Amino acid sequence: MENSDSGRAVEIRLRWPPFDPDTVIASELPIAREYFRLSEETVTPCSVNIGDESGFHVHRKIIRLSSGLSDCRDWTTLTDRIPGRVERERKGWFIMPSKMHRKSRRLIPFAVIGIIASLAIHAFEPALVNWGWIDGSFAGSVRLGLLDYPLLLLFFLPIFFIPIMMRLLASVWDFRRTRKFRANLPTTPVVEVHDDDCTQDDISAHIEFPKVLDGWISAEARIQVGLLNPRRPMLLHALGRKEGQQHPPGISTPLAIRQYASSELGTGFGESTPLEGPDTKRLFLSPLPVQKRGNPCPVPLEGGAISLSLPDGDWPGSEYHPLFATHWELILRIERETDGPLLFVSPLIMKDDGRASKIPEMPTQSGRSEMADS
Repeated sequence: MENSDSGRAVEIRLRWPPFDPDTVIASELPIAREYFRLSEETVTPCSVNIGDESGFHVHRKIIRLSSGLSDCRDWTTLTDRIPGRVERERKGWFIMPSKMHRKSRRLIPFAVIGIIASLAIHAFEPALVNWGWIDGSFAGSVRLGLLDYPLLLLFFLPIFFIPIMMRLLASVWDFRRTRKFRANLPTTPVVEVHDDDCTQDDISAHIEFPKVLDGWISAEARIQVGLLNPRRPMLLHALGRKEGQQHPPGISTPLAIRQYASSELGTGFGESTPLEGPDTKRLFLSPLPVQKRGNPCPVPLEGGAISLSLPDGDWPGSEYHPLFATHWELILRIERETDGPLLFVSPLIMKDDGRASKIPEMPTQSGRSEMADS
């Protein structure tokens, strides 16, 4: 007699990239694993293999459990519409952060290394001077107020403050652009996608701009696909952790005062944008942690039909599950004479034919808007 507690189940195994994936060793992070009960009436999801198990990856397959199936959640996923939380944060007009944010962040490590090096040299200063490794003019200290400071430190302190001033100037410029942008919001373009099958090589679309503002130079469109961050409670459960205990590597403690705590797509991975709006609308488009772009296609400002190539790889269709969510969107980038480019994002529902999805390497990127290559 067949065990009543046996049957088909969906197994999801993933090692999810943290906010800054380049700062960790992927193979040292824990692997999350979760099982979901699959009933006979439920549509069987396709198998997914994105990334290698030695690095960041998401693997999904259908298995048969001989026991413990009654303790699993039922498999339910959304494929026919876009959740409201996604539309709130990834639909409409966006501006791009100043490039000075990226340049300043890249200067900070050099400034910190310079300060540490100056303090280390000061500690061994007498021996270094005697050996002739440094000149005596760089030795000694300078009294400022009641304290003595190493002479070399005075050379590196201005360098340390340069990135801070760059960030301050960039934030002021972003704030001015934001006020100017909100005072004259562009009219929403009309985007019609005729082919919505993710198995195609390209899709046809028709784009119209009801009103072209002064200063617009050119426009281009592209299709991009990516994976949304797993919902925090589901990811913690899959890792065998509980809220309030020590968090797994790469997942920060949630902030109760965070403005977007209730609608945050991610799992609390630190600072995502250098500046956020005073209301529920984001000013900058948060980059997807796992993302692949198709080739851009020029769009005439007078509008017309275009053909957009899909991103490389066998990506699954649109699907929104708390642990595995594939998101497709069409992005319009409008170059302007001043104040930087504009982005208009239109989420897409891409159909899936159920074929297996296999992508050898997971394309990850930083979760910071200023570091993402938009």
